[in-house]
Amino acid sequence: MPPATPSVSVVVPMRDATPWLPSLLAALVHEWDTGFELVVVDDGSQDGSADLIYQLCSHWPTERWQLLKSRGHGVSAARNQGIEASRAAVIAFLDADDRPLPGRLSHPLRHLECNPGLSHVHGGWWRCNTHGELKQPVRPWEEGAGFTWHQFMEHKAVLPSAWTVRRSALLQVGGFNPSLRHSEDVDLILRLAAAGHQGDWIREPLVRYRIHSGNASGRLDPQLKGLLKVIDHHLNTLPDSQVTWAKEQRYSTATWAVWQAWEAGNTSLALQLLKGAVESCPYPLVRRPVHLIEAMHRSSKRVGSPFDRGQLLASSFWRQAESMILQR
Repeated sequence: MPPATPSVSVVVPMRDATPWLPSLLAALVHEWDTGFELVVVDDGSQDGSADLIYQLCSHWPTERWQLLKSRGHGVSAARNQGIEASRAAVIAFLDADDRPLPGRLSHPLRHLECNPGLSHVHGGWWRCNTHGELKQPVRPWEEGAGFTWHQFMEHKAVLPSAWTVRRSALLQVGGFNPSLRHSEDVDLILRLAAAGHQGDWIREPLVRYRIHSGNASGRLDPQLKGLLKVIDHHLNTLPDSQVTWAKEQRYSTATWAVWQAWEAGNTSLALQLLKGAVESCPYPLVRRPVHLIEAMHRSSKRVGSPFDRGQLLASSFWRQAESMILQR
């Protein structure tokens, strides 16, 4: 008798994930009754992650999990491989260093079952430190984030570990772009929106998102430049009638990237990104300093980070930044 079709396939790409796998699987087991299957894709681990998966899942029924080997081509290719091997009509993504919260699988499944017109749903998340301690809740819907093409371009709120997508929608748009090493999730949501797929928020946190030096957020330079490249690519598809709006979105994304680099203490990268942003700044000279301060304050507030306006204005970074943005 063939195994029952799972209700949801949990796709987990991993590379050198041994510190995180026990807590991830222990949390996942709490949703055993959802009937999920686990699809782990080992993307070139060198630390025994594959052996640990075999050990942790050895007592599971064989139809409830599978471990695939990839060739280290990156997270996009690894997720695509997991999607291709999955058996369920719904895919829930999880990164190996994150930890699902209660309801990570059941809440999205219920929401999709009750709303057949939706192609994907996305929950909130908790930002956590490397030990998994909760630091800041992220609730993008409170800021007006949405899933139409223009709504998403204005907010760009996505975390794969809190995202659940119908397999048919993923296959229709070709899954993740394997050429992208960063912001592949942003690119995929924009392509889903452009193809007419509808999404919705599950207005509660579904996962603990771990911030540490080993994940993508710790590699700021390629991450931020990768995001700007993806945004540029999609904004270039707009007609000339929307050029002003496109400039605003480019500059908004760039100033957020400037804040990210500044917040991480990488002022040289922040100034480099700002120099590139000034070329497409849509605001008059008198407005530019105020806009940049407001953008940095807003970004700090969003993640619960203190913002000292006076300290910023007295810094050497601000003197260089102000000179740069006030150039005609």
